[in-house]
Amino acid sequence: MRRVLVTGGSRGLGLEICRHLLGAGWAVTTVARRKSAEVESLLDSEGSRFEFIEADLADPAGLRAVVEQGRLLDGVQGFVSNAALAVEGLLTLTSEAALRRCVEVNLNAPMLLAREVLKGMLGSQVPGSLVFIASVAARTGFKGLSVYSATKGGLTAFSRSVAREYGERGIRSNCVLPGFLETEMTSGLDADQRGMIERRTALKRLGAGSEVVGAVEFLLSEASGYVTGSEIVVDGGMTA
Repeated sequence: MRRVLVTGGSRGLGLEICRHLLGAGWAVTTVARRKSAEVESLLDSEGSRFEFIEADLADPAGLRAVVEQGRLLDGVQGFVSNAALAVEGLLTLTSEAALRRCVEVNLNAPMLLAREVLKGMLGSQVPGSLVFIASVAARTGFKGLSVYSATKGGLTAFSRSVAREYGERGIRSNCVLPGFLETEMTSGLDADQRGMIERRTALKRLGAGSEVVGAVEFLLSEASGYVTGSEIVVDGGMTA
């Protein structure tokens, strides 16, 4: 059975990805800060096909604990780096602590986990696929999202280089760039903010997590066997 490691799978888009991949026949391991009620339900219903690791990816010690559980990374054929932290506000008003936490979760953790997943893929000599959930913020500017945008831009650059480094070993690396979605991350938007975002899209609405998961599954599957170093934008036409 194919196994995939998904970060940030306790809620929002990450939870949607876990559910979708379980339905598509994958065994799923997810890493998140806390076990949500939805995760508890999946653990009950899916048995050994679903595993949960509790860890704060902003905490280097927590990240090391995940890496040390090497058995959970062995045999992984897919990696979906989804966990992310949004830091909103003008750069001059952003604390150093918030800046560092955003970089730890959005950039350092994906790179370090990818390194370990790649070691397992190379050791087992089984072709694998890495999918990094970036953001349209990596392609276009947003006021108040400079730090977040920087981490997502770094993620796309990292993915392209990983594709170059390991393509000859049958390992692919790609990014999905969602626009603004109906998740907890956007639930705090006021009417003016929401209206501004909707007007910026061609479809005049926010997206749903269910409209992103298909792109993730495609990049993990053999159907995308000749796709690497690429980006799939799912933003309702925001960057068109």
